[in-house]
Amino acid sequence: MAKSASRYIAELLAAYQEATQKTCTEISLDLDITLSNLYRYRTGTGNPRANTVDKIINGVEALCPAAFKKVSRW
Repeated sequence: MAKSASRYIAELLAAYQEATQKTCTEISLDLDITLSNLYRYRTGTGNPRANTVDKIINGVEALCPAAFKKVSRW
């Protein structure tokens, strides 16, 4: 079974945090996402809109592309 988009985003955010050693507050500022939503996305319980998914992926790609290597594809 393919990985869900919410699980992929949760794993990507976890990999980004691990690679950068930043706090959730710093990550929310980096990616321009509210802290409460970041917590939801990190646990896989949030439901980000498509433009938020794009914002997360583009932000991680720009700031820490190595995080993608730690997350398996769909």
